[in-house]
Amino acid sequence: MELQPLSEREHLVLEAIVRNYILKAAPTSSRYLSRQGGFGLCAASLRNVMSDLEERGYITHPHTSAGRVPTDQGYRYYVDRLMHFTDLSDEIKRQIRSVLVTVDQTDLHLLLEAASRALSRSTHQLGVILAPKLQNGVLGKLYIFNIGEKRFILNIALDFGFVKTMLLEFETDIPLERLECACRILTAKFAGKTLAQMCAADEGVYDDVPDFDLGVVRLLVPSIRKMVQTDTGMDVYTEGQTNVLQQPEFFDRERVGAVIEILEEKALLMHLFETDENEDRVLVTIGGENSDGQLASFSIIKTKYMMGNMVGSLGVIGPKRMPYPLLISAVKYTANILGELVSS
Repeated sequence: MELQPLSEREHLVLEAIVRNYILKAAPTSSRYLSRQGGFGLCAASLRNVMSDLEERGYITHPHTSAGRVPTDQGYRYYVDRLMHFTDLSDEIKRQIRSVLVTVDQTDLHLLLEAASRALSRSTHQLGVILAPKLQNGVLGKLYIFNIGEKRFILNIALDFGFVKTMLLEFETDIPLERLECACRILTAKFAGKTLAQMCAADEGVYDDVPDFDLGVVRLLVPSIRKMVQTDTGMDVYTEGQTNVLQQPEFFDRERVGAVIEILEEKALLMHLFETDENEDRVLVTIGGENSDGQLASFSIIKTKYMMGNMVGSLGVIGPKRMPYPLLISAVKYTANILGELVSS
């Protein structure tokens, strides 16, 4: 919905109401604003401005309170037109970086766990990371190990040192040496290409492969293809559930159970945090803008991150009453530093 522009006076009053509610979780009265100064208006004039803002849907008053709080529309106007972006402090940047550099950066699982932890600690919200899709990963090398009768572990080494591990089980005995030869053939043909390209290659690619080896290659490729096709890239890493539950909005006992259920619903979080690979902005969805009605009390800030050719997404979820400029900067910085660490 296109929001109609407000007057300068309405800008100032709405911004003050939003900032005060974010800071104190308390409604803002005209008397309070008049005592703050900077408006050049008496309490009566401020009440008139607030009434106009309420009539247009930007603020509302909870229960019988004389104070006003922002609506979803008020938050949206604030995020789109009023808030001032600020760079993160050096301390917060160090905090995020220090968590990421302490783990093995070739271990994708550990790195993404650390990223969700860094987001949670720096923002005091729930940090959410979606793993990147493997189909865009660039193949480095394939190698295989025998772990038992007819059972093998296939390691798919991708660019930047990431390794995807697969369990393979065959109905017939296949010597390890033949499987190793098939891995060398596939590595020679597809190193430097994406897994998607390897899986989509036609049979003509293997015209120079002896029939004796081609049979084993034809066993490995469908297994890799199935893994790539079924990989949603949506493994979810979360940290900081208690950060959300400690917010005043969720002190009501009846709401705690519902909030916990939402935050633990991985499929819901995957849906909410998935981003378009061509979208470079930090995206903010507020309250009722979220596709699931259970999330009417939450805001989500998210963006994509890059690991070589692979694209994932990350962000935070918390109450609508959140410090948007700080969180947008933290989400953006975490995405950037994650990409830089991987490519360095």
